[in-house]
Amino acid sequence: MSVRRLLIVAAILLLTVAVFYRSWAAGSGASGKLFPYAYSIDDLSNGLRLVTVPTDYPNMVALYTVVRAGSRDEVEPGKSGYAHLFEHLMFRGSENYTPEQRDALLKRAGADSNATTNQDRTTYYAVFSKEDLEEVLKAEADRFQRLQYAEPAYKTESLAVLGEYNKNSSEPTEKLDEALYETAFTRHTYAHTTMGYLKDIQDMPNQYAYSLEFYRRFYRPEYVTVVIVGDVNRERTLEVTTKYFGGWARGNYMPTIPTEPPQTEPRTAHVDWPSPTLLAKCASPQLRPLPRRWHCLPG
Repeated sequence: MSVRRLLIVAAILLLTVAVFYRSWAAGSGASGKLFPYAYSIDDLSNGLRLVTVPTDYPNMVALYTVVRAGSRDEVEPGKSGYAHLFEHLMFRGSENYTPEQRDALLKRAGADSNATTNQDRTTYYAVFSKEDLEEVLKAEADRFQRLQYAEPAYKTESLAVLGEYNKNSSEPTEKLDEALYETAFTRHTYAHTTMGYLKDIQDMPNQYAYSLEFYRRFYRPEYVTVVIVGDVNRERTLEVTTKYFGGWARGNYMPTIPTEPPQTEPRTAHVDWPSPTLLAKCASPQLRPLPRRWHCLPG
């Protein structure tokens, strides 16, 4: 396994600690029972959390910026899919960096950069050389605090999301996922997938003003955890994170997520599919797990 991949794996493992155990005191994980590396946790005065994980991988750093905003936070009718939409919009430029300037910076740093969204969070990551930490963090802080995109660019990205939805919908298991979540949850926002409802995605190009409001609500320091893993130390990461994120103003928005009532009876759903789907028989328990688009027949 490459050093780059090891750093990414280490950062992903730590997200479990950083996001779901925010009440832990700094350094409490150093015993190694839950996480194999010593780490430190620092909470800035504005609510942003910094997690630093020094490792023995020379000259490599993984930066994860985690926003506690996923599809579960989309509580308004007609407004599903916006957490995922911002996974696209956040690459559209900021006050001090055009998309081209940011791409050039990451290219000079040899960085691997991308983002992902699920029901509970949106995660942005980059892996690069340690000497580029401050410059990369500066650019990251700029888009998290001063994202800028014009309405034409917004419409382009919202239509790209529609295209992504249509592509995914060509796979039967994607439609099954939609039916599963909507059947399992009757009130909670887990009822819609990360992509959102089709009718909401189709209306996204008309919701430029709402997109700005979504950004103002959730892209705030109290929703963000910055995880820095690799050839780093706490003093340096705290210094540069405070320098570029410390002046970020807190927000005051809290979504009211409906409580799911207890399920008292079975629920079922059926998804019709207009063409045959591929079935595969599992010949041996030693075979590797099949991709989701395959289905195993018993026997």
